[in-house]
Amino acid sequence: MFATQLNFSDEITNQIQANLQACGETFEEFVQQAVAHELQRRKANDLKSFFDGLQPLESFAHVDALAHVDDCRCRSRLFN
Repeated sequence: MFATQLNFSDEITNQIQANLQACGETFEEFVQQAVAHELQRRKANDLKSFFDGLQPLESFAHVDALAHVDDCRCRSRLFN
């Protein structure tokens, strides 16, 4: 359990209260969902960054990926 005090601007407070009334949820539920959503968003960004940063092995540095895959498919018994 993590207990803390949060301070929001009046504008944010009003938006939160309006949202809570419209959805019928508690402030605690709202914050838990917001934190869970943000953690998922950051996890997705980390995964995207991971894949964006991938580099080919040195042995594949000068190989056209599409041509390589097409060549593998041509020689595969599964695709012929």
